[in-house]
Amino acid sequence: MKSSVLRSGFLVALVLTFSTWLCAGADTPPLLPGAEDNSATAGATPGSEGEPALFSVFNRPIILLRAELFGADPAERAQRATGRIDGILSRDIFGPIETVATADGIKILVGGELVLTVAPGDADALIGKTYEQTADEAARSLGQALQQAQRQRDGGLLMRAILRAAVATVILVVVIMAVVRINRFMRHRVLILERRLTEKLKERGLQIMSYAVKALRWVLRLAFWLLVAGAVFEWLAYCLSCFPYTHPWGEGLQLNLWKLILRIGASCVQAIPNLLVITLILLITRGVIGLVRAFFRSVGTGHIKIPGMELEAARATQRIIVVVVWLFAVVMIYPYIPGSGSAAFKGMSVFIGLLVSLGSSSVIGQFTSGLVLMYSRALKPGEYIRIGEHEGTVETLGFLSTKIRSGKNEELHVPNTVILGTTVKNFSRFSTDGGVLVHTSVTIGYDTPWRQVHEMLIESATRTAGLNRETKPFVMQTALSDFYVEYEVNARLLDPRQRGMVRAELHSHIQDVFNERGVQIMSPHYVDDKAQSKGGA
Repeated sequence: MKSSVLRSGFLVALVLTFSTWLCAGADTPPLLPGAEDNSATAGATPGSEGEPALFSVFNRPIILLRAELFGADPAERAQRATGRIDGILSRDIFGPIETVATADGIKILVGGELVLTVAPGDADALIGKTYEQTADEAARSLGQALQQAQRQRDGGLLMRAILRAAVATVILVVVIMAVVRINRFMRHRVLILERRLTEKLKERGLQIMSYAVKALRWVLRLAFWLLVAGAVFEWLAYCLSCFPYTHPWGEGLQLNLWKLILRIGASCVQAIPNLLVITLILLITRGVIGLVRAFFRSVGTGHIKIPGMELEAARATQRIIVVVVWLFAVVMIYPYIPGSGSAAFKGMSVFIGLLVSLGSSSVIGQFTSGLVLMYSRALKPGEYIRIGEHEGTVETLGFLSTKIRSGKNEELHVPNTVILGTTVKNFSRFSTDGGVLVHTSVTIGYDTPWRQVHEMLIESATRTAGLNRETKPFVMQTALSDFYVEYEVNARLLDPRQRGMVRAELHSHIQDVFNERGVQIMSPHYVDDKAQSKGGA
């Protein structure tokens, strides 16, 4: 309840601010198009020399003076008219109002005293209005302003206005409390509906919440705020209309609000054809994407064969075509988006484009590297590879990075640019041709016959599981150093993914065999001879 009241208070402040903008920034006053209020009792809104100036009385715009008359510019004319009307009101003269046509223009009189002269140049030629019509409208506005000024001096009228405003305030509080209670009740009902729907979905094996419930909750929240805002706005307009001095504000508030609503409604109606076109483009795009996915699904299952294209390349091609189709759809939709031709929309588009261009250079590099890896067939999911110090099985080959599972069951994400700029060892690519070679090196002294070392290394490989028994292991002497000979044993590995485990087992068997024969392994460093011979029996 407390949070709802706080939110309602914030909304009241927001509506008051918006209403002040409507009153002060309205471009069309109630009876004088193009005029604004800027006075307390009678006043003028002067501009620079030669610019139009507004003459207003008792907070009501009377006329926008545009022409010079008798050597006085519009600002001076408005100031003189303000001084005359102040003098007339100080003597409690409120009428009658007359208009008298002269050679210089049409004079507006109050109680037989001149207030101002409407010149032919004061008419707004852009809307085709004559200065006679301008003078008649000014006289009517002046009559309404004087009536409000006369009512302002009625103490009983002010007390009744205060009472009406107080009653309106009480009604506003009651309405807001009722709306809050109704909103709380509806939210409770929606929560019950959501629980029931969730239970039904769980029974069917679906662990999701209905989008309809989310949409209903959003609609209820929007309706609550619209009702509160509308009540506050109507209360404010009514209270301003109760008092003579603020009566023009109340009229302007309601008038400009309705104009704003009508303008928004007209824009929505005008946007309906464009929205229909956008919907049609989206439907066509969805259909084209469905055909593309069905085609490449058939390529993936083997029903349709494209020479030189494998499964991963087919998936990458599908994603690229889908992105291109959506980009083409966005380009087609853009001119039909409401407001796309406005300067604000264009500025936002330029800003977003600048952000994308500055922040996407590395992303584009990763994306391009991913395409090169896919179409060059350098890597495939399931292959056992080594990239720098990292070794493991390729899980996923993406556009931005490659996911690898190491022998310790760790997930590694390697950027595609790193893979493209690094030597990659692929242990699985030729594993079907008898198996990939697994090898390790030992260093043995010159006093041990090399044939005996060959025999022991081959025996060690024979004891090791995971090696191809059909292919005989072989030994190579890779270096003749100062104190020892470097031997390398090679054998065919059946499963490249077991490379680490097989090497570890091979190392253990090498140690066992050499210990059984009494041969000392001199790596990593040769320290001293044992009491017995290093040679085997």
